[in-house]
Amino acid sequence: MKRMLAVLVTAIFILNGTALALTEEEYKTVQKVANEYLSNMPADGYHIMAEDVLKRIQTGDNNFVIVDIRLPKDKKYDQEHLPGAIHLGLKEIAKPENLATLSKDKDIIVHCDTGHEQNKALTVLRMLGYKAYDMKWGFMSWKTLPPTAQTLKAIEGSILNNYPVEKLPFR
Repeated sequence: MKRMLAVLVTAIFILNGTALALTEEEYKTVQKVANEYLSNMPADGYHIMAEDVLKRIQTGDNNFVIVDIRLPKDKKYDQEHLPGAIHLGLKEIAKPENLATLSKDKDIIVHCDTGHEQNKALTVLRMLGYKAYDMKWGFMSWKTLPPTAQTLKAIEGSILNNYPVEKLPFR
């Protein structure tokens, strides 16, 4: 368990863009787990649409838990959150005491603000054997808030500016 936790912590640092010096054995373990995870990922990923989350809430389905990883907690989760959601911040989700609150027998639906950060939590949970999914496009798919408007405006800017792309010649 301690070894797996060390590998997990290493994976989290790698996913967060912080590189650690790994021993050759640790590298092989992380590479093996990462390859297994990526090789077995379904083509459409592990996404759940907000509409499907709402249906599960409305039908009283108790075979899932919603985990809100948005930070800072006091300005996000404490202000408003999905019905029944718990908060485990992204940087805290892999701590043993937090993992102990999650069941491997239930679906775990993680979300952040826009869908970017939740993929880190999803990957870590999946690599540890949890049935984790993300709510596609995060909280902005649930409710339009100022950060959502800023994100949509940035996307609109990209669309309107028609940024260049390279295309491979047709074969």
